[in-house]
Amino acid sequence: MDIKQCCADFYQNDLTRLLFGDSMHPGGLGLTKELGEKILLKKESNVLDLACGIGTSTIFLAKEFGCNITGLDLGQKNIEIAKMNSKNAGTINKTDFQIGDAEKIKLESETFDQIICECAFCLFPNKTQTSQEIFRVTKKGGMIGISDIVIRGDLPVMLKAALFQFICVLEAKSEQEYEQYLQSAGFSNMKFYDKKDYLLQLIDDIKKRLFAAELLIGLGKIKVEFDIAKIKKTLQEIKTCVETGLVSYVLITGIK
Repeated sequence: MDIKQCCADFYQNDLTRLLFGDSMHPGGLGLTKELGEKILLKKESNVLDLACGIGTSTIFLAKEFGCNITGLDLGQKNIEIAKMNSKNAGTINKTDFQIGDAEKIKLESETFDQIICECAFCLFPNKTQTSQEIFRVTKKGGMIGISDIVIRGDLPVMLKAALFQFICVLEAKSEQEYEQYLQSAGFSNMKFYDKKDYLLQLIDDIKKRLFAAELLIGLGKIKVEFDIAKIKKTLQEIKTCVETGLVSYVLITGIK
């Protein structure tokens, strides 16, 4: 199985958009703004958004901070939608979207003042190579800002089985492991900010969307090919893991 393509397909899936919403990560654009502030985005910044999806955060940051920002994603469908969204938002002169692999970034070295990667670093199978590539394309003195799932131990066997279809989630690591990858690549002054409350809120939001989906199914308005009861059970198990500290969501910043 090509894990990277599996994850790209997952995040282009209509069901995923139904459950997660457009921003596709805990905290939504509010947390995106906080991440931008922590890495000191400004109008003069040249920014890279790794695994940009349909460009929701890319477009938001271009508007909010006035920066020039390149969105890179493995999914061709995502990039096509992102370009259309940017045109509709009036940010086409501030954004550039390209199909690309974070493990082999086809851009020149020391190009970007800041690099962001939201809820996607855990997707990359070769995190060592990805970290090195991020370091390579960051300017000296530039900053990285990452938001991601962390797993601080072994997930329950039943939960692992339930999450198998979301293989990218199972690629998440602990804060210490993320720090080791990034520091080994050359980044320093690493800082971590726990944001588990946003993950709990996302779980509650997904439950509400599932409830709405159930109503629409009951009315014959939509047809779905997934087991809502199974998803609900999995969500509750994840919520328990978050509440006990086994799983969380963090912001990570660092300097080259």
